[in-house]
Amino acid sequence: MKDKYASFALTLLKPYSSILFLDSKVAGFIMLCITFINPSVALSGIAAVIFTILFAELIGLQEAYLSQGFYIYNSLLVGMGIGYIFSVSFLSIALIAMSAAFTFMLSFMLNRLFSVYKIPILSLPFSIVTMFLYLASLKYSGLLTTLVNNSSHFDISLPLIVSGFLKSFGTIFFLPTNVAGALIFVLVLYFSRIIALMALVGYYFGVLVHSYLLGSLEQALYDAYAFNYILVAVALCGIFLLPTLKSFFLALIGVAISVVLTDAIGILFNYYSIPVFTIPFNLTVIVFIFTLSTTYYKEFNLNIKATPEKSLSAYLSQIFRFGEVYKKISLPFSGTWEVYQGVDGEWTHKGEYKYAYDFVQSVAGKTYKNEGNYAADYYCFGESILSPVSGYVVDFRQDLVDNIIGEVDNVNNWGNYIIIKSDLGFYVEISHLMQYSVNVQVGEYVQVNSIIAKCGNSGYSPQPHIHIQVQDIGVIGGFTSEFCFSEVYKKNQLIFNTSLEKGEEVSAVVTDRSISSRLLFILDESYSYDVYEGEKRVEQVQFVVKMNAYGEFYFQDEQENKLYFYNTLKEFYFSRYEGSCSHLKELFILAPRIPFVNKVGVEYRDFLPVYLVKTKFQTLLIELLATVNKNLYKEERVYTFYSSYVKSKEGEVHLETSQKGFGLIKYKNKELRRML
Repeated sequence: MKDKYASFALTLLKPYSSILFLDSKVAGFIMLCITFINPSVALSGIAAVIFTILFAELIGLQEAYLSQGFYIYNSLLVGMGIGYIFSVSFLSIALIAMSAAFTFMLSFMLNRLFSVYKIPILSLPFSIVTMFLYLASLKYSGLLTTLVNNSSHFDISLPLIVSGFLKSFGTIFFLPTNVAGALIFVLVLYFSRIIALMALVGYYFGVLVHSYLLGSLEQALYDAYAFNYILVAVALCGIFLLPTLKSFFLALIGVAISVVLTDAIGILFNYYSIPVFTIPFNLTVIVFIFTLSTTYYKEFNLNIKATPEKSLSAYLSQIFRFGEVYKKISLPFSGTWEVYQGVDGEWTHKGEYKYAYDFVQSVAGKTYKNEGNYAADYYCFGESILSPVSGYVVDFRQDLVDNIIGEVDNVNNWGNYIIIKSDLGFYVEISHLMQYSVNVQVGEYVQVNSIIAKCGNSGYSPQPHIHIQVQDIGVIGGFTSEFCFSEVYKKNQLIFNTSLEKGEEVSAVVTDRSISSRLLFILDESYSYDVYEGEKRVEQVQFVVKMNAYGEFYFQDEQENKLYFYNTLKEFYFSRYEGSCSHLKELFILAPRIPFVNKVGVEYRDFLPVYLVKTKFQTLLIELLATVNKNLYKEERVYTFYSSYVKSKEGEVHLETSQKGFGLIKYKNKELRRML
């Protein structure tokens, strides 16, 4: 019963914070309290949320849907809108009940329809329902009362340029007063500096544009619908788009568009005395989101977090640690090779075919022995080609003869080739293969690093080499697509997610599966450690393997700090940390990534999330400044792997050799010794 009440309270508070694009029950509770500046608005809003929850239970909707604020905050807005024009009475509550139920169903329907195109419903259901309610209210003279000035005693005398912003902020919650706006702005500022900044920028830029169009700054500042500028700016630079410099300028364009839409819709709606509400905001943001999502805008926020700061932090951590390019492949060979021609190369890698690499082998700067008059003189001729991905063979050709040195095949440019569809959906094409060297069939599934053919000199090939490219279609000659190599050796350095330059020598990475087996953790396993400072035992800690509702595994300690991890075919890595200072946090810093390689003493670099190594104030400052310069978020560390332990400047993490898990963990002057 206690859990049911807690769940109900959380569901009640969620929509209040969702209107402000926040995900915090504390923010929701404070916002609920602020609405009591106008008791009619507050009580009507609460009634709308309660009726929505009861209706959802009546139709048997799963509780998971209610935990998503957008299903309820539209009903909340409708309720507050009714409370703003009608006094609280039996009839107004009945109207709220009907409107809340309909708004909820409309939200549910529109979300299902819009989700096909990855478009948020925003407050569109509220705008639609309230528009009809205001039309109907023209006949409800028995209920209609003027409540606009009920909260006027919460207004204070401020310069118009300040008052206009604060009233606009308050109007979002049907509280168009200075005090309400100031309280809401302070609340937003505490939880998200980016939202607060974009609210200011959006409002004043919108007013500036509007004043230029109207020819009057004062008239623009008095506009009752200027809150649309705030919502557009925040949505387009912080919520649905990552808060970056490019998104900032897109947000300004969106605000300017919303200014014109607000005036146009206002003229149209004035005929029926219908308020504009948030229709300009909805139209502007929905059009932007649809366009940018379907054109694969790089800074589209695919993983919206509780605040823009957390979204940006997660994104920057992802791209610095795992690269911006999601199409990743392994090198198509073993041993050491040289880049003969790179991306946008000087010969054939141009235009739609620029994302490609040619590889050769060389000794002392030469790619051949003897005089190089024959294909067999070239070091790479006949060398094995490995599959760079796991996937299905969709096409190949192997009947073309290998060219005599000095001649090329201008008719069959690609020569003998093979095309593989990776498990991630993209295609990899490798060409200029040796005649009759392909040893797989169409439809056959190949594992990454398995031998599939031999290097040849067929097609438009001046000398034996491997040509490799990634494309979006499974036919020869498809346009190339940007990709990177998931891991390579450059001398004794292990480099992750990298592109290559002409003349660079790289070696393929050989995976050691025995390391992987030592890091395969099973749900509910526990690992206990004695903690020593010097030779003094100070405490005992235990890490337990847990899994969340999304199937993510993590270690949890007695204080419920959580360290999330992944085990792939190539590496073990920690993805994120939730909690305060703990030994799990130190473990993340010591070994954020463990590669499954059989090379002893190999050096590699990783980038830690800022919150792991900076103070809270430093983190807040860096997250804000990273919106302008993302490189400020870089926290690079150098690690060395010795097959059984990882070493860095902060300490060491040893793997158990006879069983699973981490053995000795050294962090500065502390040691965690595994209890067996």
